[in-house]
Amino acid sequence: MDCTLLIAVALGALGVFLLLPRPAASWRKLGALITVLVGGGGLFYLSRWAELQASASPAGGLSLYFYIFAAIAVGSALAVISHPKPLYAALYFVILTLATSALFLTLYAEFIAIVLIVIYAGAILVTYVFVIMLASTPGGAPAADYDKVSADPLVAVLVSFLLLATVLQLMFHVPSPGSPGFMDANTGLHARALMAANLGYHLPQFSGVKTPAVGGMAVLGRNLYSHYALALELAGVLLTVAMVGAVVISRKNEPPAALGSGELPSE
Repeated sequence: MDCTLLIAVALGALGVFLLLPRPAASWRKLGALITVLVGGGGLFYLSRWAELQASASPAGGLSLYFYIFAAIAVGSALAVISHPKPLYAALYFVILTLATSALFLTLYAEFIAIVLIVIYAGAILVTYVFVIMLASTPGGAPAADYDKVSADPLVAVLVSFLLLATVLQLMFHVPSPGSPGFMDANTGLHARALMAANLGYHLPQFSGVKTPAVGGMAVLGRNLYSHYALALELAGVLLTVAMVGAVVISRKNEPPAALGSGELPSE
């Protein structure tokens, strides 16, 4: 693995670990500083890498909006796991869902973007709000231990950034022409040419690429929003009823005020 990439991933893991909620918040500012520096360096390196990819590829690289929404998604994900208040973490989760859906839109996967909003914003986020409403402490009461301290933060950070390092190594590793994986490295060019063919553009470098018949997600999305539109709407109604029920259940049962005697107050 590249030494620079390994150091950046290690520093990012350290910054995120210091950002996680804990009773003593003295290290959170240092974690925020490390995370911002590593994130800024990563954005700079990614912008240069994207520029090189766009100049080397005949179909061009990814659009600028992809990297903007990717930065928003990563920042929102960090806020979800590091914010000490669960309600604000849920709001950042909404931003994360919308940014991820926008990423799929930039990749011409409209159906995946809509399904992501329906599933995460309509089902998983509702469950998240249930937990917040039913498990939150009353106003003025001290927060519970599970709301102040992250569960197994070291293990979670190590596993997450180990997976991140593996993915980054596969992304930025360029095999030599004689290696067995050299032909697989050119798969991205054919994928871009196929995308351009689907959009109606012609690329002379890949004139042999044929547009496949409509299938996969296109057929699934067409059936979901035509033949099964009523079932989809009924699922939304059920989620709304569940939200109303959670509001009713989470209300505190307070005894009614004592009834008066019915007599006028004496002067």
